[in-house]
Amino acid sequence: MRINRMLVLIGGLILVLGSRLPWMSVPVLFGVEGPTFEAIEIGWEGDGLITGGIGLILLLVGIFWSGRIEKRYSIPGAILAALAILVVIGDFYRILEIDPDAGFFAATDVGIYVTLIGALMALAGALYRTHMNQERQGTTLLSSSM
Repeated sequence: MRINRMLVLIGGLILVLGSRLPWMSVPVLFGVEGPTFEAIEIGWEGDGLITGGIGLILLLVGIFWSGRIEKRYSIPGAILAALAILVVIGDFYRILEIDPDAGFFAATDVGIYVTLIGALMALAGALYRTHMNQERQGTTLLSSSM
């Protein structure tokens, strides 16, 4: 199996898993506690649904991909992975905006970091595909012109 496909598969799986983990600490950010507010922590305000959906799309495309990998598949994959990264960065920015007294790292939880790692892996796999295809086309063009 190719490295780029494996990176997209693992990145998509990590995105799906990270979307279901807690992203932030409600008691630290908002000062409220209880089982009613714990549901907010998982995938913070629906962002987990977005990143989980992106991860599922990338995972399914990686599983059912057959044949030659072309640019038309890697560019949308890179866009989706970049969108997941932007969602996480937006949440980081929002946490910094709230400015919790306990600090940034106390306000964040493991899910947001796992999601970021999965999105970065998927982006690396998608961009690796694009870069490798360009090198192969350039080599073929160069060898046929001699």
